[in-house]
Amino acid sequence: MPRVHEKYVTQYRAVFVVNCKIKKGLVSDEGSLKRKRVRKGCDGGGSGGGDVSFSPVCCSVCETEVGVIDDDEIYHFFNVLPSEC
Repeated sequence: MPRVHEKYVTQYRAVFVVNCKIKKGLVSDEGSLKRKRVRKGCDGGGSGGGDVSFSPVCCSVCETEVGVIDDDEIYHFFNVLPSEC
């Protein structure tokens, strides 16, 4: 079940998704994203500090980029509508 972002109502995160594919070979770091999401408690205490990388996630039907997936395999979606399958 997707969880809505606390501040931005058009952003969601999920672990299990459908109709999405990861663009392999393309990796972005956190600073290069146009729209980034900062998780609570992510600033400290982790090994590697702010070394978070993301891979683009696209719709498997129309190839539109709908979000990113992080190193923890959590999907972060932007400007999408959730669907209950």
